[in-house]
Amino acid sequence: MRFTLNQLEAFVWTARLGTVHAAARQLHLTQPAISHRIRDLEEELSTQLFERHNQRLIVTDQGRNVLVYAERVIASAQEVARLDLTRTITGLVRVGVDESCAITGMPLILKDIKDTYPNLRVDLTVGGGSQLLQKINNHELDIALHTGQSSQPDVTSQFIGLTRHQWVAAPGLFPPDTDFLPEQAMGHRIVSNAPPSTLHDSVARWLVTDGYAFDEFSSCNSLSLMVSLVVSGHAIAMLPASITRKHVEAQTLQLLRAKPEVPDVPYYFSYLVHHRSDTTTRFLEIAERNLKAIGFFVNP
Repeated sequence: MRFTLNQLEAFVWTARLGTVHAAARQLHLTQPAISHRIRDLEEELSTQLFERHNQRLIVTDQGRNVLVYAERVIASAQEVARLDLTRTITGLVRVGVDESCAITGMPLILKDIKDTYPNLRVDLTVGGGSQLLQKINNHELDIALHTGQSSQPDVTSQFIGLTRHQWVAAPGLFPPDTDFLPEQAMGHRIVSNAPPSTLHDSVARWLVTDGYAFDEFSSCNSLSLMVSLVVSGHAIAMLPASITRKHVEAQTLQLLRAKPEVPDVPYYFSYLVHHRSDTTTRFLEIAERNLKAIGFFVNP
């Protein structure tokens, strides 16, 4: 037996109001649409639901039996529609993010999560891309926002955008509006994450285009500290644009015009495939919305 909620709704309102015309007005449908739904329901139930009497439709004895259950179904459907779905996402989700996302995006993302799903608890881990990739591969995280891409069969890495790495220096250290070459970079102290890391790989790939090996650098595991070192003139660095944007706009950092250009870096939303799909889907929606709002990704 296959009848629909729409058919039951047409039947219930016609029974309540006495005419197809009134039911159609109530449901914002045409009269033929109401008549068609009632006829299909009668065929499905193999019973006559109405008799016509003085321009009105009267529910038959069998129809009254059906009406009792149909009204219960409609009432249940209305209860479902009134459910507070924001409270159905509960429990704990273990989330890992890299530092660029943690600094620029996570305050907004966590506030959005708290406002939308107040019963969902977030256990946050901040680390480098390789560290987060290892943690989610080892099932120590449920979700990760990072530059890594897992090849594990039980981890899905979904591409969500491109991020940009930029060379920056203290203002006045290099002439403005001129190309910044690998040869010039090698003449200064470079601060970067230790390998394996996405930033270190980006610097190494850029330097090798001119035949230079990235062997000597000052290692630092904090993007915030790296920014401070560059602002103070102690070093130059390649850093995520999301981290340096405010400093460049405030002219406390000079954006260098790298030649060749630094390739954009893919950014991924990784998650354990066995984790609850509703939590994963809704967390991704919130993360993408907020990261796009702050300009975390390169505009397409």
